[in-house]
Amino acid sequence: MPAGKNESEAPDADDAVSAEAAEAAAAAAEVRAEAARARANELRRKLEAARDETPAPAETVAAAKPEADEPAVSVAETAEESDAVEELEPTPDVAPEKKRRVRAPRLKTVAAMVAVLAIIGLLSATGYMVWQHRNTEQQRHRSAEFAAAARQGVVNLMSLDFNQAKDSVQRVIDDSTGKFKANFEDGSDDLIKALQQAKIVTKVTVNESAVESMDKDTATVLVAATSQRTGPDAPKEDQQPRVWRVVVSLQREGDQLKMSDIEFA
Repeated sequence: MPAGKNESEAPDADDAVSAEAAEAAAAAAEVRAEAARARANELRRKLEAARDETPAPAETVAAAKPEADEPAVSVAETAEESDAVEELEPTPDVAPEKKRRVRAPRLKTVAAMVAVLAIIGLLSATGYMVWQHRNTEQQRHRSAEFAAAARQGVVNLMSLDFNQAKDSVQRVIDDSTGKFKANFEDGSDDLIKALQQAKIVTKVTVNESAVESMDKDTATVLVAATSQRTGPDAPKEDQQPRVWRVVVSLQREGDQLKMSDIEFA
């Protein structure tokens, strides 16, 4: 019967169409798989070139290479993974910039330390020079003070006038201290009588003086002086100038420098 024949042929036609559709879908899937594998191989070559021919990690290669049993990866997804991997990889220019950022503060710190040390050295040298200059000036002032006191002491001691015998002797006592003062006071009366009886007048000129040693309150000074005796009763031989070398010991007493000892050399 015709009607029965048509009913038997219809399922065969549908099966044929389904088979063709399945073959077409399989062919399309195979094409997509080949494209994905080609894209993965291209991506692997780019990664190896970017890493200077360094082998890619096993997990990256495994992730990039599709397995036969896994579904095909689309080109868009592969491109996104490639961009993500490229963003994670450091570029060669980053390291030098980091090194420069690290080195710059160190150089500035070293320069600052060197500048501070140089300033400290200059301040120390300046302070030492100021202290040395001040110390030198104090030594000069003290030396001049002792020398002047020794010169005046020799003049007071050796310049005698019988007309002012008591004043001459008292002046020496006032400018003396210690044992020298005590000894001079003990013999002052006899000295006054001798000056008045002999009618002695002596003039003294200090030629030079030099400080031999000193500290803050004491000093030893060498004095060279010339004396000449005058008066109506003075012998002619005593009227000739005489040169004396005197060693004067000085000691500070309050705000005055006084003779503590006299020695004729």
